[in-house]
Amino acid sequence: MQIITKNWQRHGNYSGYEILINHLSIKRKIIKNFSIPFFVSKKFKSYTQLSNYSTVSLSKELRLLFKFPLNKTIFVLYGDMDFYYLHFLKRSLLKNAKNKIIVTFHHPPQEIEKRINYNRKLVLGSIDKIIVMGTNQIPFFEKYSNAKIKFIPHGIDTNYFKLNNLINKKNQILIIGVSHRDHQRNIKIIENFNKYNSNIVFKIVMPSSSAEIYKSCDNVELITQIISDNELLNFYHESKAILLSLTDCTASNTILEALSTGCPLVVNNVGAVLDYIPKDSNIPVFNNHEIEKEVIYLKKLLNDSSFAFEVGKKQRKLALNYDWKVISKTTEDFILS
Repeated sequence: MQIITKNWQRHGNYSGYEILINHLSIKRKIIKNFSIPFFVSKKFKSYTQLSNYSTVSLSKELRLLFKFPLNKTIFVLYGDMDFYYLHFLKRSLLKNAKNKIIVTFHHPPQEIEKRINYNRKLVLGSIDKIIVMGTNQIPFFEKYSNAKIKFIPHGIDTNYFKLNNLINKKNQILIIGVSHRDHQRNIKIIENFNKYNSNIVFKIVMPSSSAEIYKSCDNVELITQIISDNELLNFYHESKAILLSLTDCTASNTILEALSTGCPLVVNNVGAVLDYIPKDSNIPVFNNHEIEKEVIYLKKLLNDSSFAFEVGKKQRKLALNYDWKVISKTTEDFILS
């Protein structure tokens, strides 16, 4: 199997979809990039009409095309940004070469609408199998492709992101990350919570450009520098809860990491949240307007350590369903089916 992937700087050593590769048993080869002159790269990238399509992505696709593959399985891990020219594998000289293309897409439907501006029926129609990170993506791809589509959740390293009940909890609530975050909703919750409890600290971890909006809030600590994997893990372990307000989502590293570490998660119901926290898990998910309910829930988590402990146990049990060993097996079965 030929694989096109990337390493995102914002992912640590224990986060990110590319970790899946390490758990696959299928014989595989990672496609490497090569140097392309700037004027050539600029021209080829402009044809794609694809947001964030890079020279590195282009070189990997071209390397595969130049090999004229026959009867190969090709797996693109970040289709939102790395997939365009491989649709030529199903055209002209290579249309009878029996190559199989499998692509994973990560962004929510509205974001994909903005990012993918090419001829969707032509490019997406060349894919044999599509893996989505949330069921909310399925209707979009069904409009443009006859591919087999399957929701396979994002995975989590449950050995690294584990429970640690020996660490003393600080009187703090964690807010972390920027992707599809509803900062205004977070601020409403912070302001309402501060009316009940002024002794809490909201530890906010995100780049300064996003953290700026929280400066006017009371009882906040802003951490805007890049943090290490160990610091991230420690923040989960030492916090009494994590507050996550989203505008939309498919998979979320924050959701998975909170579940796996047992840091009580307070999240609203948008996008694919219920795909990862189903109702039968008995872990609460709040409607967008339920600000006061979330505040009351946060109060209970902070004031009742036994209750918080039980919530953490439920979350950890759920997280084991998303261990990379489980997810890689499901992914492999889909690829080989």
